Amino acid sequence: MPEQHVEAEVGGKKDLKHLEESLQSLWEKARRVSDTLLHAKEENNTLRASEQYLRAELERRESDLQRIRKEFLQLQSNGSDIFTKEEKEALKNKIKELIGKINSRL
Repeated sequence: MPEQHVEAEVGGKKDLKHLEESLQSLWEKARRVSDTLLHAKEENNTLRASEQYLRAELERRESDLQRIRKEFLQLQSNGSDIFTKEEKEALKNKIKELIGKINSRL
């Protein structure tokens, strides 16, 4: 019987050590998940701030574009053509290019 008691103690110590190792491994995984989650939240906040800035910038540029269009239409209705045909085409191309850049940033 004493041999069985010794074997039981050795087996119990092995089980306890295995349990401790499993708990330690689980704790490390939980810590990594927590760190990853915190990093993702910080990145999300940064992206949201960037999105707000870009949306405000887009609104400002759209407002400028509308103002310029109104001024252009007013000048055009007054009969004063301040741009040549080539200049008008260059301006249209520049506006399209700026709109494309704005859209690509969003």
